[in-house]
Amino acid sequence: MSQVDKSTQTVPSSVSPVMADVPLTLQVGERRFVTTASTLKGESSYFSSLLSSRWGQQAQEDGSYFIDVDGDVFAHVLHYLRHGILPVFYDMAKGHNYALYLAVLGQAKYFQIPRLEKWIKDKTYLSAVETKYTIVPSETSSEATEITSANVDITYHFSWKTNKVYVCPRQIFIHRGNPSACGKACHNAQRDNPYEYAEEEVMRVIAIKKQTVFNQEICMDGEESVC
Repeated sequence: MSQVDKSTQTVPSSVSPVMADVPLTLQVGERRFVTTASTLKGESSYFSSLLSSRWGQQAQEDGSYFIDVDGDVFAHVLHYLRHGILPVFYDMAKGHNYALYLAVLGQAKYFQIPRLEKWIKDKTYLSAVETKYTIVPSETSSEATEITSANVDITYHFSWKTNKVYVCPRQIFIHRGNPSACGKACHNAQRDNPYEYAEEEVMRVIAIKKQTVFNQEICMDGEESVC
């Protein structure tokens, strides 16, 4: 009777571990995602535990795996797990989307992703966006055009102001507003009479420039910089 080498025996199992690089379908709420086990397990203790031999028993009939969380929020979590880039939900008109940060924080805790959780919990994302305001007053009666970059938003505030403008005694238009432009002939015409001034409406414009600067490096730093 031959002996069997127990070291080479294969123990039968009805459940196999999920392969690291095999496409994996997730049914998250009402949305479906295709990813890999290695992506999910990279920083998530939850998926590292779940993507074991035990998870094979939880597959649905179509081979997908169901997770009962908001799929729209999970899309941001999966994007982070795929690329390692920390999220910034910012709109130049509305500012930071704090409701979305809160939703992602909830899933970061649920899926046990420490770096993502700390990024949002400590509000480090506020350092990723800086806003600089510049106030530029001017008085002009002509049309002004300015071309700015996409990260600069300009708001104009208009008002009217009455100025007294010097009038040349000889009614020379180019001397208007500039007494030093008048020569001897103008002074002779002036004689001993006081200077004449006319009232002129001048548009006063205040431009408020809002420049948004995005620090992308802080979103791509290693774990040691935010944890």
